[in-house]
Amino acid sequence: MSNILEQIPLQILTGFLGSGKTTLLNKVVQNPDMKGTVLIINEVGEIGIDNKLISTDNPVILLDSGCICCSIQDGLVNVLHYLIEEIDNNNLEVNRVIIETTGIADPAPIIDLLFHYVDIECNYCYAGTITIVDGVNAKNELEKNYEAVKQIALADKIIISKTELISKEELDILNSTISDLNPTVEIYHSTLDNPPSDAFTNFNVFDTPKDIKSIMSWINLKRKDYKLASNMVATSFNSLSTKAINPHSKYTTLSFKYEKPLSRMSVIQTFDMINQTFGESVLRLKGIFDFDEGYPFVIHGVKGECYPISNQAEWEGKPFTEMVIICSPSISDSIKDMVNSFIKTI
Repeated sequence: MSNILEQIPLQILTGFLGSGKTTLLNKVVQNPDMKGTVLIINEVGEIGIDNKLISTDNPVILLDSGCICCSIQDGLVNVLHYLIEEIDNNNLEVNRVIIETTGIADPAPIIDLLFHYVDIECNYCYAGTITIVDGVNAKNELEKNYEAVKQIALADKIIISKTELISKEELDILNSTISDLNPTVEIYHSTLDNPPSDAFTNFNVFDTPKDIKSIMSWINLKRKDYKLASNMVATSFNSLSTKAINPHSKYTTLSFKYEKPLSRMSVIQTFDMINQTFGESVLRLKGIFDFDEGYPFVIHGVKGECYPISNQAEWEGKPFTEMVIICSPSISDSIKDMVNSFIKTI
């Protein structure tokens, strides 16, 4: 890019597993003001799903098989370089880049990455980190998952999702908790039908990221007042690259793929069985399903609950089924056995 004043705003979208990042983003990108937005979506499973859940004419790029904050940073750098080459060759018009992290990502290394590559600094301007906070599950997440705490602490904007599912008192308590953990953050409220697009379209350009050391000191002080998760332990991934992975809370990612249509009833009954048996040990369940009905179905589940089945408009290419389950390693074999035993093809 020839003119440093033409830097592309780059936003990081983060939030813990099941907070609703992809659902919200899918709504926001329909806003005409989001035209020219490139979405870079990171997933940890051996198959990527979230990019297929986004309905947009804007470019969507998937970074899969690893968490962007620790194992595939080179892939992010390569993508950002590629976009500049495409712009310089007049093959692409880009007004904004949004990086959607995995639900277990620590935003700090990603923010740090953006300020340690000179050519990235010259071509992109950091336009802040937006964290989605699950209005229903936030209290438990902050007690059990250090990443959820850090995602709030490092945010420039917070969007509390699912506010239609909680009381005003619960929302007020969550607002207060967030403000205590991050006193300068802007807080937005979101429902499924009314996502705050202005959280993405209105932004400042930051010369430097937040002082991460100071933020961590502030969090440690707040542990005296709040029951917050601390420290991280090693992550285990299922069927992924054997590259060394930095600490995360301990989860396993299970991936399943089917070429033939599935029985809808067998899928629903199997997911009910998994949720009833293991509850909150199943952090995330999501998939695109071919039930041989002419269009794809989407199922989301968070911590032992599944949301109503929804259908996408149409298939792009040959129908397929892909699903990812993120769970405690102690139950991964049992879940694989349930899926393999009870989900039936037609």
